[in-house]
Amino acid sequence: MLNLANELLEEINASTNVGIGSGRTISSLIEALSTLNVNLHLKFIPSSSQILLKLQEKGFEINSFPDLNQIELYIDSVDQLESNSLYMIKGGGGALLKEKILMYNAAKILIILQENKLTRSLGTNCPVPIEISQISKPFLCHFLRTIGGSPSIRRDLREFPVYTENGNMILDVKFDKIDDPPELEQKIKLQPGVIEVGLFTKRPTSVYLIKDNSFEKLTPSIPR
Repeated sequence: MLNLANELLEEINASTNVGIGSGRTISSLIEALSTLNVNLHLKFIPSSSQILLKLQEKGFEINSFPDLNQIELYIDSVDQLESNSLYMIKGGGGALLKEKILMYNAAKILIILQENKLTRSLGTNCPVPIEISQISKPFLCHFLRTIGGSPSIRRDLREFPVYTENGNMILDVKFDKIDDPPELEQKIKLQPGVIEVGLFTKRPTSVYLIKDNSFEKLTPSIPR
């Protein structure tokens, strides 16, 4: 991860506010960045409490409540990325709402991708997380089944329902096939009680594919 952090350092240092996602890959990136000469005036906008604590632990400046029209740069990892479209599934860590807000309001999006998260068909062996209001659960589960989904409530190791930092439940929804991710995203979002959908259809500016101890920069050929 240190080699990748060095690769990203110039672009990070050229920004004044950088949104940053959640998860183990992002945590490892923060660890690596803490050993480098990061711009002292740079502020990170975290997408979760866990990443906020990690950034504070490493001595980085935080902008938790940004008063901005746009973020210059957003960095995140994904649960799955479709190779031909660059559409993504995110939300495995439960922070999809803030992650999507930050990503969709960023001028540049850098995605760090583990090799096993790259797929030819979005949704293959990867459920779509949906953050919902608890009262809407039975209605949304019925709706999702009518459009080919198989929803289940996300539960922790004790089998208790998982709640997000926003106090909402998460449904993990399996689809046999997702032919049109933007259409499915909008169809689900129109349902009352849906807070956010883990289909991310704003395409990244750059994708960095991690292979063992090295990385490869993928150049998107699709207009964003």
